[in-house]
Amino acid sequence: MKIAENLSKELIMPALVSKTKVDCLMEFAQAISKIHPELKKDDIAHILLEREKLGSTGIQDGVAIPHGKIKDLQHIVVVFGRSLEGIDFQAHDNKPTRLFFVLLAPESATSTHLKLLARLSKILKNPDLRGALLTAKDAENIYQVLCREDEKA
Repeated sequence: MKIAENLSKELIMPALVSKTKVDCLMEFAQAISKIHPELKKDDIAHILLEREKLGSTGIQDGVAIPHGKIKDLQHIVVVFGRSLEGIDFQAHDNKPTRLFFVLLAPESATSTHLKLLARLSKILKNPDLRGALLTAKDAENIYQVLCREDEKA
């Protein structure tokens, strides 16, 4: 499963402005609804916030993978966001989160959704990849880093 196939350059956010978990999820919802106007900002935010109530999607090493399923979505949507300062996302290691991959999937895409979550979790364990994502200059460079990573799989 290739990440870059599901990630548009317009949904790479190299400098999130949010300072809190809720604001961060709202920032993602706003960005997604601009690119995908068929998706409503409040619906996206609600789905992501409800998922967070089950347990933080902040895993460790400064990484979070907020995700959820949307009824009328036709294809998987992946968003990348980077917080230069870090956000308290209640990660399992209690460290600030700086790298975010938001994953939205159609309700019927359970297998694909899980495969992409697993792929993200696996590659984000690599400290070299995390470092490259943190130091990339802009959205284009971030996209290139992810494409190179996709070529390895």
